[in-house]
Amino acid sequence: MGMNMIVYQLVNEFKRLNEVVAIVLAGSCASGRKDTYSDIDIDIIIDKEISIKKREGIAKKFSDLMEINNTFWGPSDEFIIRNSSITVDIAYFEYEWLVDQLRDVVDNHVAHIGYTTCFWNNVISSSIVYDRDNKFKDLQEKYTIPYPEELKINIIKNNYPILKNNFSAYYNQIEKAINRNDIVNINNRISAFLDSYFDIIFAINEIPHPGEKRLLSIVEKSCEKLPVDFESNIKKLFDSISKCDISILSNIDNIVKQLEVILKDEKLIS
Repeated sequence: MGMNMIVYQLVNEFKRLNEVVAIVLAGSCASGRKDTYSDIDIDIIIDKEISIKKREGIAKKFSDLMEINNTFWGPSDEFIIRNSSITVDIAYFEYEWLVDQLRDVVDNHVAHIGYTTCFWNNVISSSIVYDRDNKFKDLQEKYTIPYPEELKINIIKNNYPILKNNFSAYYNQIEKAINRNDIVNINNRISAFLDSYFDIIFAINEIPHPGEKRLLSIVEKSCEKLPVDFESNIKKLFDSISKCDISILSNIDNIVKQLEVILKDEKLIS
């Protein structure tokens, strides 16, 4: 069974449920970045919770190997299509919750620490396969707008100081972890550093954040305003992690300095 037929049959099952507002394809299936490792990512927008029994009943029509009601990153069902290696990942989102997320970020310009605009990107880039009352289409149209200048400024205000400048900045946390020879904490803090760093990069370029996967290639293809030696500097940072010494700090310092040049050129910091 091909991916298109799987999606068609799954949509036919779920759209019969009164709880379902819309069904959309997300992730690489929607973005055109699908490869041999890609799952079928389906977001189901609901106005009230679908019972686990109903969800399991639908999954059993397609699969013998499943995990129903995973809640680690929000309610989801994952299963492997029978007689294949194709994995389906279904995530469930309350419609009103989604509206609140978009209102906070896009309308009210509330910035997070990393990944600020991911849900915005997810909504406007998803492919609609079912839309009961055109609510999702209306949401897409409402939020397919130019990147708000105030949101860009707030993302930078929220994320730039904690790269290196503040007492509690990632740089200072990583320095302490190096002194303790704490390789696990170093990895954790570098990941957090990059979360904020990429949030800034996408904000500078006024592009909603596409999520955590394939960031280097996405940035290289979609972002015109990049620090000098953007990709090579990040690779140098990763190469230095295993040494657990001050070369990590030197690489972070260089990344932040090159970012600072772009921010000053764009008059986003003084």
